[in-house]
Amino acid sequence: MTDHVDRPKTYTQEAMEALTALYEATIRNLRFSERRKLMNVTRSFEVKLAAAYEQLNESAQAESRAQSKADDLERSVRDLRHESKQRELSERLAVRDMQQLAARVLTLHSDANTRLDPSTAAIFARRGWNTEMGRS
Repeated sequence: MTDHVDRPKTYTQEAMEALTALYEATIRNLRFSERRKLMNVTRSFEVKLAAAYEQLNESAQAESRAQSKADDLERSVRDLRHESKQRELSERLAVRDMQQLAARVLTLHSDANTRLDPSTAAIFARRGWNTEMGRS
């Protein structure tokens, strides 16, 4: 009778040990599987993060090149404006000098009592200057 009583205890104990081993194996497999999933997800995020950093770096470089080009263009515009002002001033000075020379030519011809040649007289006439002061 003791043999009959010991058998269910042993069977129950063996079943419990087998069930415990099965649970432990399942837990190990789940932990391994979850670690593998976590590693895969982590690797995927690292790849995506590296790509995002690379894209950000390329964007920053492109922005830097664009800013550099904009600075160069701004300098060019500033230089052209300065050059334009210088030319305008130079032209004003040249016009004033030509007006003084023209007045002097007319004065000399008037003092010499001579007429200007036709092409020079035409130039003065286009400017609205009277050239009929002297005689030929």
